[in-house]
Amino acid sequence: MTFIKIEYFLVSLVLSSLLLVPGLSAAYDKTHSLHGVKSSFLLGKIGPHTGDQSKKFNTTLMYLSNTWTDAERANFRQRLVNTGDTHIDMYVRATRGHLPGGVVNPNDDFRQRLIELNQSGLKPVLWMTPESAHNDWKGDAAHHKAFMEKIIRLYDDQASAYVACLECDEYWSPEQVNDYVAFIKSKTNKPVAVHLADGVGGYKHDTRYYTNADYIYLQIGGHTTGDYIADTETAKRMLTEALTLGKPVVVSEYSLFSESAQAKALGDLMCSMGAVGTGNGRNITYCGHEDAPKKKKDYTAAILGLVGVGIAAYYLSNYDISFTFDATEDWQSYGMSRSFSMTERLSFDVNVTHYTSKDVVNNRIFFSMRTTFE
Repeated sequence: MTFIKIEYFLVSLVLSSLLLVPGLSAAYDKTHSLHGVKSSFLLGKIGPHTGDQSKKFNTTLMYLSNTWTDAERANFRQRLVNTGDTHIDMYVRATRGHLPGGVVNPNDDFRQRLIELNQSGLKPVLWMTPESAHNDWKGDAAHHKAFMEKIIRLYDDQASAYVACLECDEYWSPEQVNDYVAFIKSKTNKPVAVHLADGVGGYKHDTRYYTNADYIYLQIGGHTTGDYIADTETAKRMLTEALTLGKPVVVSEYSLFSESAQAKALGDLMCSMGAVGTGNGRNITYCGHEDAPKKKKDYTAAILGLVGVGIAAYYLSNYDISFTFDATEDWQSYGMSRSFSMTERLSFDVNVTHYTSKDVVNNRIFFSMRTTFE
């Protein structure tokens, strides 16, 4: 019976120690939060690629294309910095050449270009799959996952976040998108977003697409014709609806001209209504609030204490010594006690406890005596 008690105690001790270790199921490391993101991925009319290379500067998505010279990239980075952008949205593959700027060859080496962006103060957000017209969405899951794994393995130290796909709902099902998002998240601690066609849940109005996403990248729509900016009331309604889903919302697409006063005014409004970031410009710096990541705790002392209590429990179990242990992420308490019978009517108790928290270390020895009288 003694050995059973010892084994039970040690198993309990191990389980208790696991409770002290931070969970591994967190959505992403908040050190890499996208709250406050400000980018300008649309800067003018783009349309299908017709040979007009000047239009390549109207979107950041094709920044990694080899049609850009080093000087062009340097000037473009400065343009974005001057607008106050914090991040830059880019394709890591776009092989059909549908947009001005040619193609983004997924086999190119992007490292130096990403380093230059970070050094300029622009954090790269890598979009794994472009719009349907590029045809990069085709192929089986193994093909796409191999590509995604390669991108993360090569560039995760330079990336700030990932977007699984642009207008995912136009070519993949919710199950496929969630599978790819889960795969990306299994390879990185950076946040992963999902971007759909205009509307909450995209053109299918299917919010299951967002199930595994850390962020919703919301497209308002109505910005590619007319005055090239989304209707304000539509934007307000969509954002309000998206926020009910319980995930942070970046209002990603609402104007074709991110540098315009109208785009910036709508971006400001979206932030004031609860969006945590914008993708087509704004004036204000602050957008969205997220608690600062908690400082990682050092559990060395607690684990050593657990081991010590476990060893003591094993070797001293035959001496009528009882042990106690209690802990949370913020404090630990260890104790042992023994009762001595002096006579039939007189006993003497000793209790030793050690308490540790962030601000307090407390050791206590408590003596007590019990007696009976006739």
